[in-house]
Amino acid sequence: MSYTISKVETDFPKLNSFLKKVIESPKQHFLWLNTLSLLEHIGSRKILLTQSNQNTSEMILRHATEEARHALFFKKAANSYREDQEATYKNNELLRGSSAKIYFAKLDASVRKELKKSNIAPEHHSFLSYLYTTTLIELRALDVYESYNQILRNTLASFQLDNLILEEEGHLDEMQKEIMSLDSEYMTRLERLIQKENTLFSKLLNQFILAVV
Repeated sequence: MSYTISKVETDFPKLNSFLKKVIESPKQHFLWLNTLSLLEHIGSRKILLTQSNQNTSEMILRHATEEARHALFFKKAANSYREDQEATYKNNELLRGSSAKIYFAKLDASVRKELKKSNIAPEHHSFLSYLYTTTLIELRALDVYESYNQILRNTLASFQLDNLILEEEGHLDEMQKEIMSLDSEYMTRLERLIQKENTLFSKLLNQFILAVV
């Protein structure tokens, strides 16, 4: 990994305990995989909704496509636990689906609020919001996916996340380069946003844990 941005804080013992418990139950594992699919789908949809204009770049199209492919990957993995019908994104087929959606929405709102307080020209806010939100999500995803992937390996699961993790790392490299070119205060701004994300994810993880107790 060549990016130099800070990492999020992760309570790995708590995260790993949750992941091991999820994998022990086919039903809970199905819900978890489908929730990961939902989060990737939200990311892809948001990119297309907010960044589809005359300035849409190859990077944006590639990123939206890869997020959609990740959503499909997790959806297929979830469906491998179903025999009767394909999974939807209804709440009863998600692990704390409402909490997951709230996490994403509040994180995005925090980024937009931070940018409004800055001296950055308003015409750059939408693109920077995409860059910062994506960076925060993918920093978090790397911690979660790498821990999850190790457990999948240890249990000899039928699928692993190696290629997906490599793509997320590539996204972070691209995000950093773009942010640095637009925001001279990106390091201190990102640190503030990481602290907000840490709080939001801690609450989300607690909700996930309550769902599998």
